Amino acid sequence: MARGKDGPPPVCRYFNTPRGCRRGKDCKYSHVVFCGEAATDERANGGNNSQNSRAKKSSSSPQDALLRRWRFHTTEQSSPGKPLTQQARSKFFQDALELVESDASSMQSVIQALATDGGSQRIHQLVKADLRSELEHEQISIFRSTVLPFFKVIVHPKVLASGLLENPVGTIYNTMFGSNGRHAMKLFEYICCIEKALSTQELEPTMAVFANILDKNGTAQLVDGFTQILDVLETAIKSAKDEGGGLSGANTQKWLNRAKHSLGIKIGFANSTASRHKLAKPRARYESVVDGPGELSAIGPRHDNDHTVIKNIQILPTFQEIICDRKPYLPVLDASHFHLPGIAGLLDRHFRLYREDSLGPVRDAVNTALKLQTNPGHPHVSDTGLRINTYAGLAFEEIRCDTFNGLIVTLSIEQPDAPSKMTEIDREKWWLSRSRLQKDCLVCILDSMGRAIFATVAEIDEDLAATKKTDFPYQDYTSNPHRAILSVAPAERKDVPTLADYFSGERFSTNLSLLEFPKILLQTFQPTLVAIREMFEATEIPFADLLAPSEIASDLMEVGLPNYTKQRDFQFDLSCLLTNGQSLALSPGVAFNTKALTTKSTLDYKQAETVVQSLSRRLALCQGPPGTGKSYTGVGLVRVMLSNRTKAELGPILVVTYTNHALDQFLEHLLDSGVDRVVRMGSRSKCERLQDLNLRVVTRGMDRTSSEKQVEYYRRQVVEADALYATGSIRDLRLANSPDELKKYLQENYTLQYEQFWGVDNEGFEMVTYSTEYIMRAWLTGMPTYTGRPRAERSIEELLMPSSKVWEMSSDERKKLHNYWKKDCKALRKQMFLSALDSYHKSKVEHDDARQEIHLRCLEDANIIGITTSGLARNRKLLERCSIKAVLVEEAGEVLESHILTALLPSVEHLILIGDHFQLKPQVANYDLSSESSRGKKYSLDISLFERLVSPPKDGPGVKLPLCTLQTQRRMHPSISKLVRSTLYPNLEDAENVTLYPEVSGMLKCLYWLDHRHLEAGAESNELLATSKSNDFEVGFTTDLVGHLLKQRKYQAGEIAVITPYLGQLFKIRQELSCYYEIVLDDRDTEALEKAGIMKEDDMAIKKKSLKKETFLNSVKVASVDNFQGEEAKVVIVSLVRSNKENNCGFLKTFNRINVLLSRAKHGMYIIGNSETSASVPMWAQVIEMLKQNDSFGLSLSLCCPRHPDTDIQVSTRDDFQLYAPEGGCNLKCDRRLKCGHACLYKCHSDFRHDSVRCLEPCPRTKPGCEHVCPKYCGDLCDRQCRVVLKNINVELPCGHILQTLRCWEFQAQDKIKCTVPVQRTVSRCGHTVNIACHVDVKLENFNCPAPCNGNMGCGHPCKLECWQCRTIFDERHGTCPQMCQRKYTNCSHACQALCHDGKPCGPCERPCEVACSHSRCDQQCGQPCVPCAQAECPSSCPHSKCTMPCAVPCDRIPCSKRCLKSLACGHQCPSLCGETCPEVKYCQVCGDHSVKSMIVDLLEFTAYRDADLNEDALIVPRCGHAKLMSSMDGTLGMSAAYDMNEDGTVKAIKGCEPFSIGSTTSSTSELKDLPGCPDCRGSLRNINRYGRIVRRVLLDEGTKRFVTSAGTTFGPLVERLYTVQERLGDSRERPKQLDLPPVLALNGNREQQFQALCTVVKAWDRYTEIKATRQAIANYFAKVHKDETPYTRLWHLVEHARRKAGRSGAVQAHSSVAHMAFHLMALALVIRCDLMFLADVLNQLKKLPKGPLGMDIRIDLTKCRNECLELIKGAGDSKDYERVVEGHIFYARYCAIERSFVPTPAASTALTHDGTAHTNAAHYLCETFGGKLESLVSEVKYVERSLSSGTFIQPVTSEERRSILTAMANELRGTGHWYTCENGHPFSIGECGMPMEEARCPQCNSQIGGRNHTAVEGVVRATELDEELRRMHLG
Repeated sequence: MARGKDGPPPVCRYFNTPRGCRRGKDCKYSHVVFCGEAATDERANGGNNSQNSRAKKSSSSPQDALLRRWRFHTTEQSSPGKPLTQQARSKFFQDALELVESDASSMQSVIQALATDGGSQRIHQLVKADLRSELEHEQISIFRSTVLPFFKVIVHPKVLASGLLENPVGTIYNTMFGSNGRHAMKLFEYICCIEKALSTQELEPTMAVFANILDKNGTAQLVDGFTQILDVLETAIKSAKDEGGGLSGANTQKWLNRAKHSLGIKIGFANSTASRHKLAKPRARYESVVDGPGELSAIGPRHDNDHTVIKNIQILPTFQEIICDRKPYLPVLDASHFHLPGIAGLLDRHFRLYREDSLGPVRDAVNTALKLQTNPGHPHVSDTGLRINTYAGLAFEEIRCDTFNGLIVTLSIEQPDAPSKMTEIDREKWWLSRSRLQKDCLVCILDSMGRAIFATVAEIDEDLAATKKTDFPYQDYTSNPHRAILSVAPAERKDVPTLADYFSGERFSTNLSLLEFPKILLQTFQPTLVAIREMFEATEIPFADLLAPSEIASDLMEVGLPNYTKQRDFQFDLSCLLTNGQSLALSPGVAFNTKALTTKSTLDYKQAETVVQSLSRRLALCQGPPGTGKSYTGVGLVRVMLSNRTKAELGPILVVTYTNHALDQFLEHLLDSGVDRVVRMGSRSKCERLQDLNLRVVTRGMDRTSSEKQVEYYRRQVVEADALYATGSIRDLRLANSPDELKKYLQENYTLQYEQFWGVDNEGFEMVTYSTEYIMRAWLTGMPTYTGRPRAERSIEELLMPSSKVWEMSSDERKKLHNYWKKDCKALRKQMFLSALDSYHKSKVEHDDARQEIHLRCLEDANIIGITTSGLARNRKLLERCSIKAVLVEEAGEVLESHILTALLPSVEHLILIGDHFQLKPQVANYDLSSESSRGKKYSLDISLFERLVSPPKDGPGVKLPLCTLQTQRRMHPSISKLVRSTLYPNLEDAENVTLYPEVSGMLKCLYWLDHRHLEAGAESNELLATSKSNDFEVGFTTDLVGHLLKQRKYQAGEIAVITPYLGQLFKIRQELSCYYEIVLDDRDTEALEKAGIMKEDDMAIKKKSLKKETFLNSVKVASVDNFQGEEAKVVIVSLVRSNKENNCGFLKTFNRINVLLSRAKHGMYIIGNSETSASVPMWAQVIEMLKQNDSFGLSLSLCCPRHPDTDIQVSTRDDFQLYAPEGGCNLKCDRRLKCGHACLYKCHSDFRHDSVRCLEPCPRTKPGCEHVCPKYCGDLCDRQCRVVLKNINVELPCGHILQTLRCWEFQAQDKIKCTVPVQRTVSRCGHTVNIACHVDVKLENFNCPAPCNGNMGCGHPCKLECWQCRTIFDERHGTCPQMCQRKYTNCSHACQALCHDGKPCGPCERPCEVACSHSRCDQQCGQPCVPCAQAECPSSCPHSKCTMPCAVPCDRIPCSKRCLKSLACGHQCPSLCGETCPEVKYCQVCGDHSVKSMIVDLLEFTAYRDADLNEDALIVPRCGHAKLMSSMDGTLGMSAAYDMNEDGTVKAIKGCEPFSIGSTTSSTSELKDLPGCPDCRGSLRNINRYGRIVRRVLLDEGTKRFVTSAGTTFGPLVERLYTVQERLGDSRERPKQLDLPPVLALNGNREQQFQALCTVVKAWDRYTEIKATRQAIANYFAKVHKDETPYTRLWHLVEHARRKAGRSGAVQAHSSVAHMAFHLMALALVIRCDLMFLADVLNQLKKLPKGPLGMDIRIDLTKCRNECLELIKGAGDSKDYERVVEGHIFYARYCAIERSFVPTPAASTALTHDGTAHTNAAHYLCETFGGKLESLVSEVKYVERSLSSGTFIQPVTSEERRSILTAMANELRGTGHWYTCENGHPFSIGECGMPMEEARCPQCNSQIGGRNHTAVEGVVRATELDEELRRMHLG
């Protein structure tokens, strides 16, 4: 069996699929079954996996040895079917108990082993034993030695809590239950016989086992005997003795109640708490007209999601719910109106209200969007206030199942208008700045046709995506300007079938859109709703009698003790709270001396009382007014419970808060108090200190047990396999109606019909070769083969009968059956997809359970588990396994009751709520559900559980419970605390420390209200701040007041805070303050601003002002009132914002917010607001009155100068700060002396600012050793050394150099001066002479010589590295040459620009071509052949003669040698030749300057310009400006080689030459081989008309060379590519999938027409994709090298056109030279070979197809193709290219062989055979005659001969010899050196010096080429001349 890389073999991906694995036991992958030990293979024997899973160790502990011995009894080798003796059985279960209690790994191994076959047999032997036959004392002994240990094993708390062991534990209990409970009945009947002898400690595990057996077997209620057994056990429990005390009695009662619930027995509460209290008067029944839920509604359910029971309500709104116009059913506060009693009614109320609060706005927003879709012209306005973004044009692109993310749907949407017009970079910035479609954001896929699918945005890392990658991305917002791509995860599984319909095309809509709800995260509310829904079905909920009592008591209710404190003699040890090692104990329920605790600890009396009362009440309420230390008290409570954790069996303590911020604060307090083993759950902590305490981080450092590793590994394999299978089923669903999928469907479901389509027909032909689509189309459109009597149309059932023949059906029957198959196939594929997805979800849950096992162990070991309310709801199932008994909720007054309800885990026995109901209420999104709203008062969702239990609302559920209130505040200055004491907390006391607070620096009073009448900004609908309020006056005044306080330099970071009730004001204050100071903005406020749409990314780049921003040490807190609860600051500035004529106070009308706002400051508080607006609220009115009485209220604010306290400073506007206290003091000048002794020139300021003043007086300080004055300011730091420059001092250094200038400090320390004068030194090690500073010693070992190495690199370049680099780094090997090649090209003036490539020829020149004329310039690269200028007139002319040739043709005019008669601009005669362009006036021989007249114009006699006789010998001035006399230039350029010259140097006539061949060494023009240029600089002479013939002739010669080079460079790769394709065709076994064949395939016409016809036939066959692409490349090449495209042919066309245009007679025949024809023939042969290859292979494949009823008729006529071969043979023969001649014969014969297989008559076949044989004979003759390279074609000739004789025509494989010859030939034609031709005229090149040095063979005709010692062999000539051909083109 194959093994995985890191362990066991991978899991078979097919085993867990509905169809299973076909290989069975032969499969090499693991068939995983999750039962027993982790994961076992179904093919394994003996259950030995548990043994094999443990790693073998060289040494083992006694515990490991015990485990191995014990586990042996569960294996096949121990014969488990053979019963153990009673003693061995007792030992077996006692050892099991010891192992379970030892460690987690052993526990897991024991339980997994008991669940195997061997372990089950051991359990059977126990439960089946006839124990009742034993004597009574033996029965008791067996119970205690055998049964009881076994019971303790299977009810061990960690065993029951483990998710990893859930399946094995279930297997064990099912084994014990037996058929119809027979085994369990027998076992417990035995126990009932000895029940009187059992103690409470023995009854506890017995009752636990009994309850679990009933829980895990649903048929237990049907077994009558269990009720009688329960009665006996209940009697035993009541009479049993509690021998050890502890919690056994309470736990036994808990298991008893659970067993009763499982059997449906109602549990009575005889000791109901409410019965001991006076009951309230019965309520009068109010007949409500409220329309009930679901079926209770008078007119029926509102929609499909309106149900009576919340367990049936889907979390997210359905489409019917969205469009419903009836109001939803919302339970009111009055419990008498609940439609369900007790705790069920309470859960129902909070589920419905919390769901409405979270999703009501979403539902209404979707409703509005839907109306806009269906009726765009009608205005619909949503008043939800919810921000939504709408994206049109939604389309489904992909659905994939990711291993860890589940089902992922990839969508595309239209780009919003703004980014669609941007560049890709700007579009990316736009998406990022707008924070749109971010991860986990809630979206809705809306279909106006009746669907709304909610989902969350998913982000999948495509590099880590577990599923197979596809071409379609998961997310791409920016690439396409029109469409954006995103992926989403469906929020509810109910929508998956609908998505499947969309994806498969079953459901279609043209009006799909996507709605985005920014900042609404599903995970923030969905887990809570799911938890409440699950609690609704729970058997028991802790504290249900207190939360929803059946009867309401009128007085204060006694709560009772926590259950864990009821054990005998239980006491809380309080010593952890005491100082000096004292001791103190608390007995719950017994009177306690609280003063003793106060005296011995740091707690005040009320704090001590709260600790005592909270420990003594199972549901404790602790109220902590502001600053009273409720967190400190909570920490003390936790410390006490942890100190008593062991004896109370508490487990970890769960600390719950509403916000991450509050959780971080409380956990930090616990750490500060010494609490260890703290674990924080959740990843949103901002506290660095808690990062390593995160659950994921902690578990990362824990060791997993072997079982955990194995189970997680196997379950991950299963999840991955299930995900892949689900993804595959999705693709099958999408292709459900495709022919191939239909074929698979028929093969699986209708085999008879499948065989008729794709089986063997009557003639024995198989149909599998045809494409499914072709067969289906032929069946649907073809005529029936039935020939009997007409019959009526049959039904589907009749058509599917075995006797029915598909080919005999009528057309209508075929269509009916085909539609039925398609519909059924799609339905089946959809069901398979849904089934596959269900399997994935199950395996994913199991995998998550396995992964969480280590989390569970970590949490069980922790002292503290910290978590937020939303995190608790998400992790509730994990926490339920931790046996948590104590829960502490911090800030419980601002937590919704629904959140606290989810914290009531089944195991919780002690709940402590710490909060203050006078501070902020829970936040409610829907104002109409809050108690502040007149419409929402009846719901009062914002009443917390804390407030409801402290002060129950009228008619509300619940009772009033005792409350402990702290009274001593340690935060606020007494003047500030008075404001809340007089209004809310009459018993609030001030601690002594608050009376010692200092005055607020810079302020006259520590508390003040600045009253104003500046109106608020309002909420205009078209502004960004439309959802909030702001006040610009308060923004400005607050900013300047903050600045004034910071200028005092008394307050550190965060000690000044600005708070305001409105987000709009918060945003403006933050924006204003950010220009000057660092701002600390709480994450909650940032999120609130973004959610409200107030703060965007653009706002983060706040404009900087000229003032310098303060450092972070002076940062300021800015927060909203709601998010500042629990915070404090030394100085608080309050901006009330509201100021209006209606006196509407807004948010601050409730005492809760006013209380929070007034209680945050420690030293001072300054309120800025309109008192008239605020006074409308009673509490504000009281506050204002108190401030007025204390003279702390007014229209101006009094500042105080610390240095001039008597100065009166009053500010009422922000400008007053700059007028009266510009520097934080007063307006007087500072009268204090600076530290330097100078007077301070600034206005009055703080001491800190005074100490930092920079004195601008001249520096009075001096330096020793000089008399210079310091040039700096007094406030600047002086230089350490005097830097004054001394001049003309002439200091001689020891080296002898004299320095004229030095700085003062250098003059004083001349011995430290280093001479920097450059000198030359010789380095002895390398001999280099270097210029270096004088002080550098080149003799030192560490001296690095900087001289260039200049060593020989081997390539000819000198080494440019520094000497020391070559010597030390490269060990004098110089490294790789980094220089450019710079070798000169022979056919242009450029040099090679590539990096040095020693040993390799230079490639074609890639510089722009230099060829130009007066009409235009060439736009090709220099190495490519130029396109000749097509202009008909040559610019070369003068009054004496004119060229009659076109521009590109060498001139036929005799150059004029006379001086130009024109005048320059200066008036003197032109110095140049007649017919040339006159030069600039500076070249005038008369008035030109001295430099021009002095230049040498004759290179032979060195004549100066001034001395030249221009009338005899005129001046020629090229573009470069290097003027020369005509005679000198003619001599340099070899004018006599092209013309017959007179004795005086003038041209006599054009020189004659031999006919064009390409050249002849005997020709008089042989020396004209290089492009003419300026004698001085090689500059271009193309503008000189006199040399037009020479220049154009050489250009044409070079163009031909470039043509040959370019063609040769391309030919070789094409040949290799074709032969590679040929090999792949030969190796390919691919069968056609979608071959759409015509009834008749006719191949006639020319070769191109045949090729196109074949392409049409095989267009869907991937086999030919590559050869078609190769053929296109060869065809392009052929067009490029065609004989009509050569430079010479183009030139001939230009001449011929000019001749005809001029009306000349006597056409000049185009003479195509060998060089011009060579590549034309080679390319033609290559394209014919490619077409033959394609034709032969296609016909060969088509011949394999059947000739049954769907066969194809092939008709071929290759006459035109054979004629083309004859043309190839003739053209190659004329060029003496015998290789191409042989290929032409081969191609002709192959065409004959192919056609003869398809001709209709034997005579035609015989004729083709004879014709082909004649050509093969001719090919043989040529190969034998010329030999050489032609021998490589002999094998191909022989193969064609066999084809002609046998009738086959498969493409022969080209030999390696043939391929190597063609490659070598191609390389020969790549040269860029000098060109020659062989005796047959074929071109080749010689590099380097350009002359032959060795002999070789012509790459085309195999004739001898090259030579020795620079001398060519006979017949080889230089290719240089075109003159004769050009002469023959003369127009006369």
